[in-house]
Amino acid sequence: MTRLLRHAVPLWSGLLTLLVCMPLLAAGYVLSYDMVWVPHLALTRADVWGLGSALPRAVPSDAFAGVLGSIIPAAIVQKVVLTGAILLASLGVGRLLREYPLIVQLAAMTMYVWNPFVAERLVLGHWPLLVAYAAIPWLISAMRSPDGVRRPAVTLALAATALTPATGLMGALIAFAVRGREQNFRLALQVLAVNAPWIVAGFIHSPIARSDGAAVSLFDLQPEGHFGHVGAALSLGGIWNIDVVPSSRGFVSAVIFAAVMWTVMVIGLSVLWQKDRRLLLGLSFSGAIGFALALSGWVAPEAMASLVGAVPGAGILRDGTRYLLLLAPIQAVTFGFGVHAVCGFVRALQMRQFVSVLALLIPIVALPDLAWGVGGALKTTEYPASWKAARVAIQTSNVAGDILVLPFSSYRKPEWNGGTPVLDPAGRFFDRETVTNDVLSVSGKEIVGEDPRAERIARFLDSPRPASALAKEGIGIVVVETDAGHVDERVFRGMTKIESGDGMNVFTVDKVEPRKGSAANRFAMIAAWTVAFLTLCLAGTKAIVKRLKR
Repeated sequence: MTRLLRHAVPLWSGLLTLLVCMPLLAAGYVLSYDMVWVPHLALTRADVWGLGSALPRAVPSDAFAGVLGSIIPAAIVQKVVLTGAILLASLGVGRLLREYPLIVQLAAMTMYVWNPFVAERLVLGHWPLLVAYAAIPWLISAMRSPDGVRRPAVTLALAATALTPATGLMGALIAFAVRGREQNFRLALQVLAVNAPWIVAGFIHSPIARSDGAAVSLFDLQPEGHFGHVGAALSLGGIWNIDVVPSSRGFVSAVIFAAVMWTVMVIGLSVLWQKDRRLLLGLSFSGAIGFALALSGWVAPEAMASLVGAVPGAGILRDGTRYLLLLAPIQAVTFGFGVHAVCGFVRALQMRQFVSVLALLIPIVALPDLAWGVGGALKTTEYPASWKAARVAIQTSNVAGDILVLPFSSYRKPEWNGGTPVLDPAGRFFDRETVTNDVLSVSGKEIVGEDPRAERIARFLDSPRPASALAKEGIGIVVVETDAGHVDERVFRGMTKIESGDGMNVFTVDKVEPRKGSAANRFAMIAAWTVAFLTLCLAGTKAIVKRLKR
């Protein structure tokens, strides 16, 4: 029993991970909404490195996936990333609270993993957000080490949060909120270094970085069942896409269990105030900011719409509910301390054990459909043979230019993916820069895109001679997903079909005019990637040397 208790943290973490991720371990890829994973994400594509025509929303996450996928089969990489995010999230909380009783660690781990935020973002496919979510407890722990700030660990954790602009900002906010004795200037340098790729890419794209302010009202917080807006946010839910909300969120029991957990958290707040006031203040500060941003689209939609529409880069604030990531750590930690305090009220040993087990089960019972791939919402699939044949045809084609995917819409519901909506995988599937439509349709309303090249191409498709116009825009290949909707036949006049398969046709365009990128932009991005890479190498080397010295 003593040995079992000694390994309780990793065992419980592994069990939670398996309960959530077991279906994801089957052969194939998980393709759900924004989660697009392809067999080979070509590293020769300019958009992977922040030099494409669209806003660099997937910088550096696409490069991360592409580099790992060039070493290890991409399907395995995806499984490692998804299961690793859940596993490391819980282990990180256990490490953060390692100096406290076991029940504090286990209860906090359960609360941090088993909640609507994790469930909804898994289905929506926001894997970089979940990687950042997993890194946050490790970042906090490294900032508060009894032996002083562990800077290599801080750098690596910050890098894990820097896979997207929004998560990079959240990682920086958490780091400064709990920095303790760490110098602000040194921490700022670390933050800037690991976030350099998306920061520099953002500056390069600043002329097109203003977003559609109307998106704020479409991405605002939703009440979810009986919770109401504030209750949904306090329970780490309220995502704008109601299709990814677990059905149990609509049960009255969900509100009852949430009320119990909130009560335990309030008790935990008073305990944490006595035990570690600095940690409480730091996590409360960042949590309050996350809570405010989550509610901003509902409380002040006009002000947020003006901000998003007028300030370059402010579009990262339109999905306010993702900033509930900042609220999760304080909730998990206070829940753990609260459970320990409640158990302390019980004198009988057997009853105390019963209360401990019950406390661990409450988050799970409150959201039972997080189990088994969020109630079966997440399943694996394989790309059809016609997609692979189209890729080979494009690779062997001697026609230069980029790829255009038709129908010119952003999302698909392919039968081979079980009808699950997914951002068109063709945008990443082929080995050339690919132009897709970045106009989003949310609740039947369109959000204006930000890619000027895509906007021009949309106009060309309505012109009398689309092929010649596309050639001037640098489009040499046109891929048509015939099972995704109708495309006007006149678009293909003057094009040559080089591949025809089940659901996928490929055409080439004659007399393509190659596009020329900016040398200054390439130099700036090379410098940014170099800084980030060297910073990670230095941090990794220091961590290895320190480990060897032990």
